Amino acid sequence: QDVAAPLHTQVDLGCNFFVSAEVPDPQRVFVALGFGFFAELTLPEALRHLERRSSLLQRLSDSLTRDGAKIRAHIQLVLEVTPPPPLATPPHLLAPPTMLCPSPPGPAGAAGASGPPQ
Repeated sequence: QDVAAPLHTQVDLGCNFFVSAEVPDPQRVFVALGFGFFAELTLPEALRHLERRSSLLQRLSDSLTRDGAKIRAHIQLVLEVTPPPPLATPPHLLAPPTMLCPSPPGPAGAAGASGPPQ
């Protein structure tokens, strides 16, 4: 990119709220280092810094991915080695639930309401 031409970019104001910005003379730019610190660098220096930082973040990401894979493998191993829990008693072998509220008696003329046959 031509160093004499203005540089158009977007700046994060916080909480991923970006605004468009123009750097009229991009001979030197400010690069966020973290913890609120910035460095004033030339454009080639800034690009070199960002490439190194990107490489570092990629290595960190690869390491975390490997760690996650190891944890998933350990979980799978534990699940395979651990015996399954005992089976629950089938519902048809359980005693019928007791009624908390007895149903009201049917009308006197209803079938079965007169009592046992004589």
